[in-house]
Amino acid sequence: MQKGTRILIVEDQFVEANHLQLMLKRAGYHVIGIARTVPDAKKMIEKERPGLVLLDIFLSGKETGIDLARHLKDENIAFIYLSANSNEQVLNQAKATHPYGFLVKPFRERDLLVAMEIAQYHQQNGMEAMLRKEETFQKKAKELLEKATDFDQSIFAITQSLQPLFPFDVLIAVYRTGKKETDKTIGYMRTGFSEYQKIGMAEFQNITSLKEHEVKSLQYDVRIDRRASLYVNEDFAALCRDVPMKQVMAAGFGARSNITFPIPVPSEPDSVFFFSFFSRRPDGFDEAHLEMCDRIGHFLSKTISRILGHDIRQPEIVAPKQEKVKDGAGDFPGIIGKSPALLSVFDNILQVATADTTVLILGESGTGKERIASSIHMISRRKDGPFIKVNCSALPTNLIETELFGHEKGAFTGAVDKRIGKFELAHKGTLFLDEIGEMPMEIQAKLLRALQEKEIERIGGSNTIKVDVRIVAATNRKLEKEVAEGRFRLDLYYRLNVFPIEIPPLRERREDIPRLAKHFLKHFASKNHKPVAHLSEKALKGLLQYSWPGNIRELENLMERSVLLSRTDTIEEIPLPVNFQDPEMNSSWYLRTIEENEREHIEAVLKRVNGRIRGVGGAADILGVPPTTLASKIQKLGIKRVIDE
Repeated sequence: MQKGTRILIVEDQFVEANHLQLMLKRAGYHVIGIARTVPDAKKMIEKERPGLVLLDIFLSGKETGIDLARHLKDENIAFIYLSANSNEQVLNQAKATHPYGFLVKPFRERDLLVAMEIAQYHQQNGMEAMLRKEETFQKKAKELLEKATDFDQSIFAITQSLQPLFPFDVLIAVYRTGKKETDKTIGYMRTGFSEYQKIGMAEFQNITSLKEHEVKSLQYDVRIDRRASLYVNEDFAALCRDVPMKQVMAAGFGARSNITFPIPVPSEPDSVFFFSFFSRRPDGFDEAHLEMCDRIGHFLSKTISRILGHDIRQPEIVAPKQEKVKDGAGDFPGIIGKSPALLSVFDNILQVATADTTVLILGESGTGKERIASSIHMISRRKDGPFIKVNCSALPTNLIETELFGHEKGAFTGAVDKRIGKFELAHKGTLFLDEIGEMPMEIQAKLLRALQEKEIERIGGSNTIKVDVRIVAATNRKLEKEVAEGRFRLDLYYRLNVFPIEIPPLRERREDIPRLAKHFLKHFASKNHKPVAHLSEKALKGLLQYSWPGNIRELENLMERSVLLSRTDTIEEIPLPVNFQDPEMNSSWYLRTIEENEREHIEAVLKRVNGRIRGVGGAADILGVPPTTLASKIQKLGIKRVIDE
């Protein structure tokens, strides 16, 4: 935060609050007061609006700091949590309020000042990102509209431009003039990263199984408010019961959330124009998207007025030319798929790549987190710099520190030469910390300091070294649970969790399985000089019904083995683990937790290889994970091995 920013402290411990006030004043911040309870804090905020609130989670009185945080969020006031300890439930509640930071008691003055700097970064970056999005949208819309020649092409141009702002799966544009012969409805469904399918009357009828007159009546079914309206989770489900149009979108297109965005048309005050965005995710939209509606409303009003005044009554409708991207091509080399879940990941990558924001990639083992990290680097401003990888789970505790920070000659027994650490090697580039959840606590503290102060010291050295590094971290662990159980630092978690990207497991993007399988088939057939070119219907059905606890890595390994074992040009059957061969006999799988499925799968593989983890044909090789990671999972899941050769 900028010096002079008005700070409100909400802390019921007098000594801690007073100490906090002294530190802030020494640093040049203006403390407007100290509140002990939520009601006291609200009164102070009403009297003098602060620029930032330092907020203890556990306070005197009925209301907690999290209750006040929700109020601060509504008032658009930044806040940082203060807490000595938090269980997983409290941490999840705190996370949902989107704080600007989290300070763990007790903390040093340096920690406080760094947290203030991070809060300022969040605030500035959030506003800059919004302005950058808005500017990019207007520029792209103008460029695409110049090529449009009729109403449909113009709406398609707007559709493409709006996608980065509103991550929709389906967009419906409706124009009501009061005369049915001049009214128009057109939609677009996203089918790929830069691919859209036009939804006209025939397509809508085909997808929804409705008759033409029923489809036409739907556009008059939606009540249009003057401002944009948001429906997510239970609100959207309730709306579906009352509004047939929403019900049809839910049943026919799998919609689970919606924003309806009315666009004023000053040139035709009696007409109505609106966009309706639908997402298959129940939390696909939020208040930030409503705010964006307000920001771009004026631009869209002028643009739509120009489109409607240009050729709205043209009888000929020319289908817009659709852009195409090849599988794994374009901005995301090596990433195969077009499922909505994966497209959402692509959108997040584009949003964050050009900034220097820290990214935390979350996902199960084998989902392709390293490829996502590489894509972020390759389209960032640091693409000409190094991309350095560190697997935190593959290194013994005593080697991680020297791997990250390096050491001087003679720093310890065996240090016969100076070693440059990964931080220095990644200078002006990106440092990818894979499996960050496996990092020992003592190294976490040193990593946090390096991230905050942007400088390191080699082991055995006395000089600090400035480093300019962008951090991308990844984990297959649930870090909130790790924090709650004392295995991961809360302050480091918040420092890394600036921009989280969650990679969906393969079972949640099954529509990508055929494309992935064919890609691996082609790759391994070429690599092994085998004439395999096809996948039987039975084999594909088996792939689609399997649970894939090992995700894409497991699919890749299975396809390689299937290619090697095939004696014809067609793979007739995939050698799936025995416990999952018959989905009818294993229907109880769908009622189990992910952890239970993972345990059963690992146990089945261990039994098959007589308990052997390492080496060719060992359990780690079959599952496609490092032996150290598998050993950690075996211990975590409480699996007993027969033999460990």
